[in-house]
Order: sequence, then structure tokens, then C-alpha cells
Amino acid sequence: MGVEHLKTTAKSALCGLYKYSGIMRAQEAALHWSGRTFMTILLFHRVTDEIPEDGLTVSLCRFRQLCRMLRDGFRVVPLGEVFRIVRSGEPVPHRTVAITFDDCYRDNLAAAHVLAEHGLPACFFLPAAYVGTNQAFAWDHSIKPLANLSWADVGEMVRMGFELGSHTLTHPNLAAVPLEQARREIADSKAVIEERTGRKVRWFAYPFGGTNDFPPELLPSVAEAGYEGCVSGYGGFIRAGDDGRVLPREPVPSFRSNLNLELRLRGCLEWYYRFKRRWWVNEDVRGFLPDITRGPDCLQFSGKR
Repeated sequence: MGVEHLKTTAKSALCGLYKYSGIMRAQEAALHWSGRTFMTILLFHRVTDEIPEDGLTVSLCRFRQLCRMLRDGFRVVPLGEVFRIVRSGEPVPHRTVAITFDDCYRDNLAAAHVLAEHGLPACFFLPAAYVGTNQAFAWDHSIKPLANLSWADVGEMVRMGFELGSHTLTHPNLAAVPLEQARREIADSKAVIEERTGRKVRWFAYPFGGTNDFPPELLPSVAEAGYEGCVSGYGGFIRAGDDGRVLPREPVPSFRSNLNLELRLRGCLEWYYRFKRRWWVNEDVRGFLPDITRGPDCLQFSGKR
């Protein structure tokens, strides 16, 4: 039995102990009654069995199980409700979660059908110039070719009741292109999606995951283009009083199991995060909890930096 297998088994046992011993319920209740409630926006990219799970991919089976967990144990709301709550200053409802997707992989259509089966809302962020093309992202050149959504697929998702957001036109790192080009990417993507679908685009997701990949000077451009809010690609909870202009998201593939993710969404194991920050800063904790040892860019390891 290898070392990695032993570590995985030990971590799974710890998560199971937390959930089934009653510790999770007690800790969650303490957070709730102390007023330290929070919301979470989940981030998906690929939901497919065509390639192994990785930093951007979850399997269809795991996704279906996750949808069941969210339906039965959480308050899943449209993205706009998260923005409304954080901006209103009202108390954050317990276990509130929103679901988002980036990058217009065609497997998102199958994911949309699973979401619909479970009655769960979601917002799909589209890099508009990729929709209806065979163009692949640079980080996908080493894997099996994966199709993109067509505009017909996008229309089907809209008819199913899902919301669309903008993810720029061509998915550049907005911190690495001239300011005017970044502004065009932000504004033109919204215009294209609205023209092709006839639906208003309210939300913008910037393409690369780091805290330095979205210059603050672009925030006025997001508002000027007519967006109502912006989301990032790095992780974190959303609490009352947070800056409501840019909200963080939790990349789901950072979690090795749905039980691990459930503990995170319920606010458990925060002591573990603090312990890791203080004592084990050099240990790679990926696959158990999101990477909290090298800053909040949870996509550092996925190729989308």
C-alpha cells in the first residue's frame, strides 16, 4: 500500500469521523448561533467521463451525487441572490450556495440536464468567441479534444431556465493585455451573447484565477458595460459586509471527494486551515482541502493561472 493511498485513506477517515460522529453538526450549529454564517459560489469547468478527473474536471457520476447532496442539504440559489444578500447587509441564510460554470465545454449541456433533474439553478459563463467553434484552450492541447458548446446548445440551456454570464470574448489574462483590449473583451462578449440569445447578461467572470489577474482599474469598465457584478476564479466564503463588486468562488475539483466538499460548505475544519497555515506551510494539501498554503489562487495547479 503506497504512502499516497495511506494519506488518502486517513483523510477520508477524518472527514467521515467529522460527519458521522456528530462533530460536524455541533460545529456547524456553533457557527450558526455565533452569527458567523457565510455563502459559497461553486465553480465548475468540465463535467465529463471522457478524461480523468483533474484540476478542472469532475466525473458525471460525481457531479450527479453532488447535485443530490446540494439539493437535500443546502439552499441553492441563483447567483443574483448571492449578490443581493451581500449588498443588502441582511443576515446571511444558513448553507446558501450558488453554482457556476466557466469556459463553454459542451459537456456543460449534460451537466445542465442533471441540474434540471434536481431543480438546481446555475449560471454558465461563456467566452463568446469560443462558442460554436472547435477552438481549444492552450491548457487543453495535451488532452483528448473536447467539444465546445454550440449556440444551439446555449439556446437549449436558456430554455431550461439557466442563466448566462460573460467570460470575455477570447479568454485572455486581463492583467496581461492593454487596457483598451481588456475593455473590449469585457463589453463585446456581453453584446455578442445578448445578441445571439436575446437574454440579458448580468454577470461577468474574469478568465484567470489569481488575485492579481484582474486589475482593480477594470472594475469601472465592468459597470460601464452594464454588468451588475463580477466573480473571480479563486476560493473563499462570502460573508455579510464583503465587497459586493467581486465575489470569490470555490473550484470544486480542488476537493478530492464530495464529503470533503460538504465539510467545507458547512464551515467545518477551519481549525485545520489555521493549523496548516501556521505549521505545515510547505506541505502540498491539494486534494484534501483547497490550496491555502500559497495564497488564494486555487487554480494555480490547473494551468489556468
